[in-house]
Amino acid sequence: MSGNPLDQLTKALTGMKTGITIAEKIEAITKHFKPYKPEIKSFRINYLTLSSEMKYLLEVSSGILRKTHGKVEVPVMYGFKIYDVIDLDTGGLVKVDFDQEGMKWVCNLGEFPKSERFMVTVQGHVGQDFLNRLVAVKAAINPKRKEGSDIYWIHSALKDVSILERAWSELNIDSVNVNVRIGVERFFGSAIPDEVKKGLQIQQKLLMAIKRGERNIEGLKRRYRKTELASGASPSDVYELVRRLVSGEFFTDYVNVDHPFVIGGIKPERKVTSIIPEKVKVGALADLNFRRPAVEGNLIFDRKQYVESVSQEISKFKKKPKKAKKKATKTRKERMT
Repeated sequence: MSGNPLDQLTKALTGMKTGITIAEKIEAITKHFKPYKPEIKSFRINYLTLSSEMKYLLEVSSGILRKTHGKVEVPVMYGFKIYDVIDLDTGGLVKVDFDQEGMKWVCNLGEFPKSERFMVTVQGHVGQDFLNRLVAVKAAINPKRKEGSDIYWIHSALKDVSILERAWSELNIDSVNVNVRIGVERFFGSAIPDEVKKGLQIQQKLLMAIKRGERNIEGLKRRYRKTELASGASPSDVYELVRRLVSGEFFTDYVNVDHPFVIGGIKPERKVTSIIPEKVKVGALADLNFRRPAVEGNLIFDRKQYVESVSQEISKFKKKPKKAKKKATKTRKERMT
């Protein structure tokens, strides 16, 4: 069997289109590794960055094997490179040079110290398609409502654990991300005054016209200034306020997750033509491995408290009564002249 070992495993996890069982394919992959001598002990992947680290255990018997075999061979992985080699008998770092020969990294055994156990680490990146075949993530689209909170069920798990255990002694996929999309547009729609909404719409049109290089925009500028005066609040200021209220820094106070999940990235999602975001995407992160192949829990959004905070913040921009201008009183001297 030839080709990239990760590609071989990806094909094995794809299914049984040719009638060969997945177990048989994994067995073929295992045989593919045997001539290379090292045994894959662990495979670690960061779900968010796709960065990966694989560790091989290399056992080299003293005497006859060193004389007859003469080489250490490690299977090449596309997008990976050898990071380091550790002498497990002494704990020291081994400085050796590997050359690539076809689908193998090869090193002369003469460069290795006379120890019998080594750990070879390779680092690189895996493809998203490969990762999707290892992990399943799910999140409820519609939440359950309870006492002012929206509760979203979340779940992540390794696929085909029994098969993966035949490929690796240890598998760790860190920061597996489950995204929950929380609708927020309606909260702002009821809180923002109509005059300010109109100003935001005109502002968006003005910005789009400038971006397109349109010249006849004086009318939009006049309408924007008129709306700003009528509303008593700058649409630009309100836009910045809305942006702050859906930022991760502000929004994180109103979401929490069950253990072992932790809150990850928070990002508003809006349509190109919309000022107010339609949803806020909240990530829930958890680590998966053979000891904990699946996790589930809830992401809880404190809707009532968030709506109250939004209303309080936006109310500061509502139109304030204008003070009547005082007429200047002329002095006696001025009246005389």
